[in-house]
Amino acid sequence: MRRPSARTAFLAATALALGLPLLGWLGLRGLVGAHGFDTPDVVPPPPTPANLASGRFQRDASEHFEHVFFGRTELLFLRNGLFDLASAGRYHSGFGGHVVQGRDGWLFEKPYLDAAFRTNLPIRTARVRVRTRAALANLRAALDGIRPGAPVAFVLAPSKAEVLRDRAPDRYFAFSERPEEEDADPEPYRTVRSLLEQTGFAAVDGLVDFVGGPGLPSAFFPYGGTHWTVALAAHAAARALERAAPSLPRPAPDRFALAPGPDDPRDRDLAHLLNVPVPYRRRGDLHVHAFFPDPPAGAPGPERVYIVGDSFGEQLREALVRSGLYAASNVVLRFNELPPAREFREAAAGADAILFVYSAPSLAGSRLAETAEALANDLRPAAKPGRPYSLGRSPYADGGAWREEDGGRAVALDPGAEGTLVLPLSGIRAAPAAASVSLLGPDGAEALAVPLDPAAVADGAVLRVPVRAPADRPLRLSAFVLDLR
Repeated sequence: MRRPSARTAFLAATALALGLPLLGWLGLRGLVGAHGFDTPDVVPPPPTPANLASGRFQRDASEHFEHVFFGRTELLFLRNGLFDLASAGRYHSGFGGHVVQGRDGWLFEKPYLDAAFRTNLPIRTARVRVRTRAALANLRAALDGIRPGAPVAFVLAPSKAEVLRDRAPDRYFAFSERPEEEDADPEPYRTVRSLLEQTGFAAVDGLVDFVGGPGLPSAFFPYGGTHWTVALAAHAAARALERAAPSLPRPAPDRFALAPGPDDPRDRDLAHLLNVPVPYRRRGDLHVHAFFPDPPAGAPGPERVYIVGDSFGEQLREALVRSGLYAASNVVLRFNELPPAREFREAAAGADAILFVYSAPSLAGSRLAETAEALANDLRPAAKPGRPYSLGRSPYADGGAWREEDGGRAVALDPGAEGTLVLPLSGIRAAPAAASVSLLGPDGAEALAVPLDPAAVADGAVLRVPVRAPADRPLRLSAFVLDLR
């Protein structure tokens, strides 16, 4: 029997690969499974005018197409399997190409590796540093305006890429430009910690404060997970509460046990997101599980902890609740979203502790500045007619190259520069036609008067005032006054 030529074998393999999607036509889409992708079928609703106008028909029809038409699941499975084979399992196309295989089978998400090994991070630029410092200062002033000495602490959460550098992929070391002296105190933690110290915030830095923690790598991070373990988060929560509100009870695991699976089932399972034929699950892996002592009589107490930040706050909340010292309803978590303004104002005024939790990807860019700016804006008091409100070290100066002068008593713009003031109008329901806003200089004299548009005044609104400094001198402002006569 004549052996097939290489060309014939290649054509046959290509035809087989291209023909695999036809399994969907034959009703055999369950022959193979795409890990982390398979979802129940969605039958498109009738294309009625209401369904078309609301977009429901288009959305459900798209999901139906993705589920059954042309065997899309099988095609995805095949593509990711070929990509995985070509890269010898070192780099995966599953989950948008963001899962990377490290040493000893450890899995990483690419954004965390980028933040750990890149040197051109946005936080290194003067513009982002200045903006972040100003936003944090404004937030500190706004919090103190609501509640002097508010119990607040920042937790700079370490990610797997910083703590377990010996498990990172070899090629990240080969192409990294990160100086060796930064290994113990890398960006962005170093810069953000300095900015927090300058603006009066207590900070718990995971890369500095957790050095004496458990020695097993899995005590910090599961090999196939994204977030830290509850054991490490409990240590961070205890340190943060110690600095923000020393009188509050602090979670403290009394023992650890090795058991299969991550301690927190809500952690992202990277092996499940790979969409490859053989999930990268290592046999016999054990992970550290934290166990807390029985809470004292009367626990949980009425103490309320408010947490804002990214997804690393989930394990922080889990540690507080699992310790039995805090009621689940009294530990509020807002991660990857801004809390409602009223809710955050209530927390600033009455919570026993406010904890901000951010990991490296959030700290490396402008997210911290954007969040601080938004929260400071939410804490602005309702302006009353005739009462001067300070602009120095406040959240009102925005949208321009403002700088502080006279120890923070005034803000200034260089000659010819432009900026924006965002002034609160909450509580004001109506304004006469002649209403205006007066901007005062450090000497108390009026530097600029801006007519107030009655249509722009509504309960809960703010007024954005564009300002341009004179061409021949800086514009220095220290306060604003609403004139509603």
